[in-house]
Amino acid sequence: MSTTETLTIHLPASAARRLRRVAEIARRPVDEVLAETLYATLPPLLEDVPAAFQADLAHLETLPNEALHEQMRAFLGPESVTRYETLQAIRAGRRLTKAEQQEWEILRVEADGLMFRKAYAAVLLKWRGERIPTLAELELQP
Repeated sequence: MSTTETLTIHLPASAARRLRRVAEIARRPVDEVLAETLYATLPPLLEDVPAAFQADLAHLETLPNEALHEQMRAFLGPESVTRYETLQAIRAGRRLTKAEQQEWEILRVEADGLMFRKAYAAVLLKWRGERIPTLAELELQP
């Protein structure tokens, strides 16, 4: 059985009524409905990211908003993208050599790290009340 913690929260009356009503309809305790709702709606935390990327992302929490926006606009260099795509195509046709496999893994970790940095920067900005640009808006930015 999981442990529980008691918290006192202050909700607007309308939110409390809605919560009680949903719990009534679901025939479940209010605290279960609230906990499930929180788990479903809270954004991921650093602790939810694979351990290999946590140290790289931790410093983002201290950055000012503009620096986080810059992280969201970051991209892999064209040489890295081209080489990664080339290695992916080779992988589809044959087994990579040991050197190619190592190079592919380095590029994959670099791409994954970039993806996590961009996503975590967006989460932090959202928590700070910033508007997150759409993908189309990001693609238009230099």
